[in-house]
Amino acid sequence: MTDRGPDIYRTLLENLSDGVMVIGFDGTVGLANAAFCRMFGLDPDATAGRSFGELFIALEGFDEFTQIVLDAVAERSDMARRITRVLVGEESRSLSVTTSRLTTEDRERGTVERVAMIVVVSDITEVRELRETELRQAEVIETQLDELRGAYRDLEARNEAFSAMTKRVRRARAAAMLFVLVLFLAIGAWYVRPLDYFTATAALDPGPEAGDPAALAVITVEPRAFRSTIALQGHLAPGRVAEIVSPIESHVSAVHASPGDRVAAGAPLVDLDTGQLAADHRRAQVEHIKARDRLVEIEAWENSADMARARRALRRAKIALDDAERHLGRTAFLLEQGLVPASQHEDAQRQRQNRVLDLEEAGRELEAVKARGGEEARRVARLEARTAEDRLRTHEEKLDLARVTAPMAGIVMAPDGPRARPLAKGRPVAQGELMLSIADLERLSVVTKVDEVDVRKVGAGQRAWITGPGFPGLRIEGAVTRVSSRADPKRRRGTPQFEVVAALDRLAAEARDRLRVGMSAYVTIVVHDRPAALLVPIGAVEQAGGKAWLRVLAGETAERRAVELGLTTLDSVEVVAGLSAGDRVVLPR
Repeated sequence: MTDRGPDIYRTLLENLSDGVMVIGFDGTVGLANAAFCRMFGLDPDATAGRSFGELFIALEGFDEFTQIVLDAVAERSDMARRITRVLVGEESRSLSVTTSRLTTEDRERGTVERVAMIVVVSDITEVRELRETELRQAEVIETQLDELRGAYRDLEARNEAFSAMTKRVRRARAAAMLFVLVLFLAIGAWYVRPLDYFTATAALDPGPEAGDPAALAVITVEPRAFRSTIALQGHLAPGRVAEIVSPIESHVSAVHASPGDRVAAGAPLVDLDTGQLAADHRRAQVEHIKARDRLVEIEAWENSADMARARRALRRAKIALDDAERHLGRTAFLLEQGLVPASQHEDAQRQRQNRVLDLEEAGRELEAVKARGGEEARRVARLEARTAEDRLRTHEEKLDLARVTAPMAGIVMAPDGPRARPLAKGRPVAQGELMLSIADLERLSVVTKVDEVDVRKVGAGQRAWITGPGFPGLRIEGAVTRVSSRADPKRRRGTPQFEVVAALDRLAAEARDRLRVGMSAYVTIVVHDRPAALLVPIGAVEQAGGKAWLRVLAGETAERRAVELGLTTLDSVEVVAGLSAGDRVVLPR
């Protein structure tokens, strides 16, 4: 058990997801596990025994990491854990670096000797990316909130202006009523004063009538463009995904493509073992041969060996009966002559009776044998031959399916989920089991979700445009292709969400190279677009009796007209029925 200790520790180190490197104080790398080499793109077989400076100092992209290790060795840093970025190839990774010293204590001398430096590295790239995504989303939400606050402030300002205008109108009406009252009093005083026959009376010119169109606030309705959109957030996904399932139950004998590989249509993906299939195919061949021979035999049953034997048995029974009848006749004659005893005649009678029974049995046997080749037997034989042939063809097709090929060109993807297992040689696969998927990246789509309030506004065919933080400056056109009719079952809390898929239009090669599956994307869907909509101010609409009404000028008078309303903006509402371009709508005072 003691001899196996180092092997166990080495196995544990190799299976760690964190990278571990041990550096002697002479600068030599004593150990680097597989996870550490994978993070820094190093060859595990060429790492141990080399100097730290040879591996890292001369290379670009590892400056911050190198400085952290050098500070720890020189005891210039008190931080045991630091965050840094390294550039491995073209990929930037965020790493958490923890350093500690390995020491030994000499109790006799009372000294502590430094032996090595241990560096533990954790890849936190995904954590930082998630944090950055959360910050970007928070910025977007804050921007939208600012826009909503601004719109609310504008609405409040308009309401205040409308209230002030209403107060001015009320004051003007009060002043007008006071003026009219004073005018009537003046007229009354004029008529009741003593008549002056030497003074001419002046004719009063009445002011404008209340129904005069010139005294009303009127707008002329003109058609104009009206568009309504919904902004959502999702991620890029393949335009089409072909699932590769096992056509047969077998074992994997070879894997030709790994997840992430780009394959052409018809390229081999997986080979399945055909040992058991070949044995089943041979058994099916034997069964097919037997069934075919049986059918041939039944088809020619009248000339079969069984029919020939039954006929021969019937003829022998007839001949035996004839012999018995002749023997009975002779014994009867001899009995009359007194040459034989009566017992011999009785034996002859019994023999004839036995021969009659034998003849009847032979006849029944012939009918039974003939029935074995009758119409029912031929139908059964044909069905068995057809079944054996179908079974043989099925096994031949299974042998042809032993090599699984790509149905289309694309990128190989491994199945996801808690039960997904990677393909490897010798692994059993069940018929219909998902082994791989092929993603068509020539046409991309965006998968997003919409809540139950807005899902009724979104439909297939609506135009959309897509932007994203991963491809700045690129605005991609697309269209909605699918709106789920069922809410996401995984969402247990909050507002129900429905999946929406928007397909991107075909892109140029340069634009397509900037996109990656899984990138976050912002989707703006045009849910309403009318190039010639009729819009009126919200204040001009009256609600009464469950209907909407407008006051429209018809000639010199204003009539009350029922209308049908559409979507509403902050200050206007769309009229979809009951109003025409050029109509003049009376605004409230």
